[in-house]
Amino acid sequence: MKKTFKLAIAASVLTAPALADSPYIANSLRNMENPLYLPSAGELYSKIGFGVMYKVTDSNDAQKKLFHDGEKEFPIWRPSLDLGYGITDRWTVHGQIGYTHNHDADRYGFHLGRIGTTYRILSEDFIWDVYGDFHMGGISKMKGSLITKTGNPADLTFKYDNFSNGRWGYHVGTKVGKVWDRWTTSAFVELLRTWGNHNNEIDVSKVAPGLETLYSLTPGSIPNKLSVDLKSTTEYDLGANAFYQVNDRWSFGLSLKYIYHAENGLKKIHTKVSNPDAKAVLGGLITNYKHMHDEFSEFAQAFTVAYQASDSMQVAWFIENTIDDGQHLSASTTDFKAETGVRLNVKF
Repeated sequence: MKKTFKLAIAASVLTAPALADSPYIANSLRNMENPLYLPSAGELYSKIGFGVMYKVTDSNDAQKKLFHDGEKEFPIWRPSLDLGYGITDRWTVHGQIGYTHNHDADRYGFHLGRIGTTYRILSEDFIWDVYGDFHMGGISKMKGSLITKTGNPADLTFKYDNFSNGRWGYHVGTKVGKVWDRWTTSAFVELLRTWGNHNNEIDVSKVAPGLETLYSLTPGSIPNKLSVDLKSTTEYDLGANAFYQVNDRWSFGLSLKYIYHAENGLKKIHTKVSNPDAKAVLGGLITNYKHMHDEFSEFAQAFTVAYQASDSMQVAWFIENTIDDGQHLSASTTDFKAETGVRLNVKF
């Protein structure tokens, strides 16, 4: 198990007409980069991001079994979209999606999907929001492969092929903040609950022939792909933000965020297997992954800078790094991870 570092810095840039023409004021909550921004009634906003990530993989057991420990992965492309609409000045509906394309790890897919609502309970000076989102991980299957690079069953390891957990769930959270002359500060806490299911696909074609030979099974008695029942999980994250409005054009922000990711686990085989001996072999195999020992946590820091492009447009540049730590079979911890990119924020 090894600690890894990821530093998160995000910077947003806005271009503007003459200062006198801009409706933005110092410390305006109308600034889309303000962490307490909400659209007004009837207002639609979008934030389109495109990032590129560089990372060095961890040297834990999971990566060593894949012969991929300490390897550099670049470029990792990460587009994203954030949409929201103001039903009233206090009530907003919103959704987010994010996609990761990692060629070096042969891993692709959506890493983020949620749709929900925020309601502002307090809006004068001290601000208090509550929100809830559907977790959309169940839209696509969790896909992975059970492989061994050495041919030794003792070196079996699980390799993820995408970023979906295959599970539906919900996020609930609350955010509080306060406005000073030019400063806005805020803090939040959020919980994610996912429901275990069998919305997954595990490719065992690379190890099935060896298992059949090892246990004297009929060739073809173990299917190439399995679906298993996964356990439910509870995760959480919390953080704090500071935002400073320099003038009607420029602003910047700082943020800290901690994220806890729960351990995954397999409960039983969902795929029907007719051969009783093959069923017993697979059952024993799955039992070994009852606890996948892949729990990990992240601590991210961020810095943002913003500049006004027009009354309704911002352009953002960002860069990220984080500190993370995880169990010895986590495929998500790194020795180093950094991301940079651009973001375009528009209101309609």
